[in-house]
Amino acid sequence: MLYICHMFNQLKQSIMSATKRETILKAISNGGFFTVTFTKKNGSLRVLNGRLGVKKHLRGGTLNYNPKAFDYIIVYDVVSKDYRTVNVDTVTELSSNKSKIYFAN
Repeated sequence: MLYICHMFNQLKQSIMSATKRETILKAISNGGFFTVTFTKKNGSLRVLNGRLGVKKHLRGGTLNYNPKAFDYIIVYDVVSKDYRTVNVDTVTELSSNKSKIYFAN
């Protein structure tokens, strides 16, 4: 019984994460600028001004992992002029197109 509950919780988390990912991608996929607030791996909060789809600063090569498999989104940070990985699970706030979306973690 405990195993079934654990599997249900994992499935529920997976569905919620997919919905959150879809919501974020839908809000930022217009190619415009956005601001996202999320928790970094070290526990600190980061506010990032970014953009999706920037190809100008790529240096060649490929990623060694599939970002979608880990619920990551690769964005271009316009302040530091470099690419950043955003963990969808830790996003708490997103501002895009004059609207704000808050996420509970």
